Amino acid sequence: MEPDDRRTPIRAVVFDWSGVLTESPLSGLHRYSAQLGLPETALDGYVRGDEEFAKVERGELPVRDFLKSVCVRVRDEHGVEIDISRLAAAMADTRTLRPEMIDLVTELGERYTLAVLTNNVLENRDHLETTLPTERFAFILNSADVGVRKPDPEIYRELLRRLDCAGPEVVHIDDFAENLPPAAALGMTTIEFTGPRELRRTLAGLGVEVSP
Repeated sequence: MEPDDRRTPIRAVVFDWSGVLTESPLSGLHRYSAQLGLPETALDGYVRGDEEFAKVERGELPVRDFLKSVCVRVRDEHGVEIDISRLAAAMADTRTLRPEMIDLVTELGERYTLAVLTNNVLENRDHLETTLPTERFAFILNSADVGVRKPDPEIYRELLRRLDCAGPEVVHIDDFAENLPPAAALGMTTIEFTGPRELRRTLAGLGVEVSP
């Protein structure tokens, strides 16, 4: 696809962390579910769409209190006792960065303002800052730091404010489709992440200067 010269030039590219810069955010839980003898996706619902976990991501509930509640709920709903330390490790077992994505970040960082927009927890702040090549990013916007999480439109408005960009000047990349419409409503170009190669092709099609 040839770039559209009438399109507003892209100034900034924003990445989700877990599931985009790292592997799938649910992969560790899937492995732990299998170890417990439960269906692979049995623990997904305690993270995706769970209001208690949403409180953690808004900084309203400590992670340990959330983990305790999951242990109780899994016991009550599945009849399985789970270890809180192993559960915590399973949730953290999604932090492996994708080398291809770091290569992409390095390449784009030469020409564009880059940022991370993540639904995350206060306890992960240091990990994010020590794991990511932070020198390549203007900032990391963590939902728990601002008390609002994707897909609440307010976090996208805060993103644009910090970028000092208009919506059409920004590309937003996320692996959860439900997080994209509010960004698009503010004029951002949105990309549902399916893999590094596909992302490069999509960015190039948008006129972003990146090798295919």
